[in-house]
Amino acid sequence: MKVKMTFSTGPFSLGTLSTAVFLTATVLLPATAHAAVEEGTLNVTATVIAQCTVTTSAVAFGEISPTQAASATGSISISCDADNTLSSVVLDGGSNESAGTRQMSDGTNYIPYTLAVSGSSVAVDGDISSSFTLTGGGPYADSADIDGAIASVGSARVLGSYSDDITVTVTYSAP
Repeated sequence: MKVKMTFSTGPFSLGTLSTAVFLTATVLLPATAHAAVEEGTLNVTATVIAQCTVTTSAVAFGEISPTQAASATGSISISCDADNTLSSVVLDGGSNESAGTRQMSDGTNYIPYTLAVSGSSVAVDGDISSSFTLTGGGPYADSADIDGAIASVGSARVLGSYSDDITVTVTYSAP
């Protein structure tokens, strides 16, 4: 048995319908994007500066007698990059200086002390540049031992932990 089927398209023919579907699909497709390119310049810069660094090793007296003298040695090290010229190394009077005397403090009481460049009996009350031999083109480094001394006293010092902070200032010039 054969069946014959007939389709009615109404007022549209199959060709008209295909064209309508194609036009509708074309309108609904996304538009093709056009790429744009912009360029810029990223600058990368650096300035190399002359630099010296200072490191220190504490003058640590440790445990001391209430009346006897004590001594200890610390150090100052300076390293500079190329072509710097060292002008001076200055140690200030410390946090507890009084009338030109360096003193350690426990917050209330004080113990006077002196500093000197190792091997010298001259107290370091300021500029010690003569103890450093940084010369010529760098990079280079030098150090100096700093001797600390506490004098003996007739009456006992007050027991406690004492300290002081000395600022080391290095002045140098760059080419």
